[in-house]
Formats: sequence, structure tokens, C-alpha cells
Amino acid sequence: MADFYQHARVPTLHHLAHADAALREEELRGWSTQKPVVLLLPALYAECERPALPLILERAADLPYVQEIVLSMNCMDASQHELALELCRRMLRGKPARIIWNDSPEMSRAFELMEQAELPGYLAGKGTNIWMGILELHSRGFDGVVVSHDTDILNYSRDLIWRLCYPLMHPRMGYRFAKGYYSRVAERLYGRVTRLLIFPLIQACRDVLGPKPLIEHLESFRYPLSGEFAADMSAINSFSLPGGWGLEISTMCESHHKMPVSEVCQVDLGFHFEHRHRTLNPGKSGRKEPGLVTAAADVARCLAWQVLRDTEPRSAEEMLRLIVARYHIRATEWLARYEHVALLNGLEHDPAEETAAVNAFGHALEQLLKTTAIEGLRVPAMRPPVRSVLQRLPHIGELIAAATTQV
Repeated sequence: MADFYQHARVPTLHHLAHADAALREEELRGWSTQKPVVLLLPALYAECERPALPLILERAADLPYVQEIVLSMNCMDASQHELALELCRRMLRGKPARIIWNDSPEMSRAFELMEQAELPGYLAGKGTNIWMGILELHSRGFDGVVVSHDTDILNYSRDLIWRLCYPLMHPRMGYRFAKGYYSRVAERLYGRVTRLLIFPLIQACRDVLGPKPLIEHLESFRYPLSGEFAADMSAINSFSLPGGWGLEISTMCESHHKMPVSEVCQVDLGFHFEHRHRTLNPGKSGRKEPGLVTAAADVARCLAWQVLRDTEPRSAEEMLRLIVARYHIRATEWLARYEHVALLNGLEHDPAEETAAVNAFGHALEQLLKTTAIEGLRVPAMRPPVRSVLQRLPHIGELIAAATTQV
């Protein structure tokens, strides 16, 4: 049977039928005259040379209700910037678009200005790309809906966008933040960081700290690390976001701190999205990118900071120690649960590989404990809300404009 389970806290909008996509898009086109929609895509330049991003741009070009596409990019030089522009022009076929070049010489001056104002400087990462995209939109007065998703989705469908936008645009719904979720299943279970780190770690936090409202909020999301969301600009411009990994955890926490729960929902996007899969050991992949454990460690740091940030520093370290100890117990339970899911469904399953992932995540948490004892619990480049930055640095928008190119 279709799953229509509702968590007691966050409303879940399920995928129960094949809705008429053309009708939904036509409805959104009408509503977008009053509430415009921008698609904000965070990307490394390397995505331009992989198959997913060109496909995404080609399909997004035909969305009638999306006013503009903004690519917030990094890890590229001037020649690569030109190639990215060429790709956008070819794939978008006249659709209005902009590229924000976050590690350009022009943008470096904006980050220097932030540092002088005792704000975080540049840190390469998805969080920085998203935050700068929101800052750029806010600086030029955008006041609609921002929808975003990862740029490595190999089997991309434009249905993803209307499903995320619909709860924020429909006049009878009233949501201001929607988080997408979907299965990470093909011939095997994917989503190891979510399944084997984040789920048991949230449960470990509850075991140690009790049913705090923030923990209950995090527990209610079906896929905490999905990169797909839609947000009203008036909501997301009040979010504090990290520069690197942990963006997804932070958006959920900020939605708890800044919004009533009646304005937050999660949306079933309907099918398995095929992403690139990171290896446990980045050295074996041949890529100059963080491996799975490096990314997982930063996500865990962000989660721990969010849950413990109001705790006195010495108490936070002790609480974290108890949480990590409890994680090892909970993760063992989760290993068994997902093995049983795989067995029932006839999926490929490698118990040794799953156990290796849990051991690696556990080691990353132990390293987090060591650094916390020395440096305290902190998140690198945790950026304040963009609207507060523009209030402190009203001329920074001019520098951002200089680092932004209209396609």
C-alpha cells in the first residue's frame, strides 16, 4: 500500500498518485506572476564536465514558472568561467540566468570586506555557494521563492521542481519552507551517511539529552541530508548557514528556530535520484574531492553544534562524549535494521562494507571529540543571515554584482 504516515510534528506531503504535471506547472505559472520563482543551483566547475548538470539545465530551461536560474559556482578559473557561460547559453536557450563566481578576484574583495567586519571569510563549499546565492538575490531585491537541488542528479526530472514549489505557491497551503525526500535505493541501499550516521546520531542525542524540541524536529524528517528544498525568500534570508558541509542540517535547524512548524513541510519527490557516490577513502577515487568520511565528519560536527550550542562549553564536551558512546550502540542497531530491509527486498548487501562505514563514522566522531577538547565545539564559517550582513555592509551588493555574470 502507499505510505501516508504523518509524523506528529512536521507535515508530510506524500507522493500517492501521478498528478497531471502540465496542470501543476500551469497553476504555478499563474501564481508566479505574484510570487516569482528562482532556481538556485550550487556547483563546482567540475559538474560542467559531467553529464548531470547539462541535462538539468536543458530540462530546467523549459520550466514556464521559473523566472531565472542562478548558478552559484566555485573551483574554477577565468577560462573555466567562460566555458561555464558557454554551457549555460547552449543548454538554457535564452532562459534568463546568472553565474555567481564565488572564488573570483572580484568576489575575494567582498570576502575581505566581510573579514574586516569580523564575519567569516571565504570557505569553499556548498554552503558558501548557497549563502552567496541568497545574498545576491536579496541584494537586488528578490522577494519570491528560492528552490534548490543538487547538481549531480543523473536521472533528473522537472517534476522535482514543481513538487517543491507547489506547497509554497498554492494559496491554501501557506508553507514557507519545504524539504524534499526520496529513496536512495537501486540495486542496493545507498545514503550511508544518512542511514548509518545521522539517523543513529540523532537517536543518540535523544537518548542523552531527552526529547528536546529541536531533536524531535530533526527526527521528523525522512531524509535529513537531501539537498532539495524550496524556501520563501522572507524566510531563508533569516537563516544562518555554514560555509561547507552541514548545510542541510542547518536549514532544518533554522526552520525550527525561525519559523512556526505550520510553515514547514517535507515533500515526497517520488523516485530514486541517482547521484554520484563518494568513496570511504577519497584516495581510491582519483578525485580531488572530500571522501565520504570527511563530509560525514563535518555534517556530524554541525549536528552536534546545533544540538549543544546553548550548553556551557565544558558541559558540551561531556555531553558530546556521552552522545558518541551512545552512537556506537545505536549504529549497531541500525546496521541490523538495514540488513533486514535488504534481505526482505532481495537487494545487494555487503555487511562488511556497511560495518566498515559505521567504524569509519565512529572514528570520525572520536576525532571530533579530540578537536572539541582542544578548540571547543564550533562550525567553520558559520555565516549570519544575509539580511543582517547587508545591513552591516550595505555596499557589498556592488562587489557581488561585479562577480556575477548574466548569461
